Amino acid sequence: MRPRYLALWLLVMPVAARAQQDPGTAPSAPSTGPGVTMRSPLGFFFHVEAGGGYLRTSGSTGRTAFTTAGGALGISLGGGWAPSEEWMVGLECSSWKALSPSGLGESTSVELDAVGVSVTRYLVPANVFASVTVSGTRVAITDPYGQEFGGSQIGFGFKVAIGKEWWVNPWLGMGLGGEFFFAVNRDQAGSSGTLRTLGAGLVYSLTVH
Repeated sequence: MRPRYLALWLLVMPVAARAQQDPGTAPSAPSTGPGVTMRSPLGFFFHVEAGGGYLRTSGSTGRTAFTTAGGALGISLGGGWAPSEEWMVGLECSSWKALSPSGLGESTSVELDAVGVSVTRYLVPANVFASVTVSGTRVAITDPYGQEFGGSQIGFGFKVAIGKEWWVNPWLGMGLGGEFFFAVNRDQAGSSGTLRTLGAGLVYSLTVH
């Protein structure tokens, strides 16, 4: 999946940010309460979501109409800045790959890739979060080896997610979330075809702060 090319950079970013902190400045103390661990309020963050769900793509490419619907696997990688305990703003890249064949070629399947800006709101101290992501998307028809059989132009995508994380310490949170997303893309072949994608999933959530 295409987000793997950004994974290394996103993994290094929060580590580099911590290394650049002034050793003479004590970090902000996290909010605490009986049996509650809260995340550190400021600084860079790295966020991962991975799970499964449902993906449906319909339309036409190369003047050939098709519809793909069924199970899918997805991953999302993000990183950015948390200006407060309650807000996070960052860059997110994600990819969902259908498990069912596309019908456009032997053993081909649909993959939806997206890169966009996300805004996340945490409700403290419950550690429930909700996020909205606006992104540029692209649909690719790929074979089992990842070779592209067909695709779309860059289009518009939108994702809404909600979930809950349990902070095991002030810099690491883990939890579960649900998300809904859609995308609209024009056919890459230059025809008047349009590809419409809808999806939803249940994901494992991990945040390093």
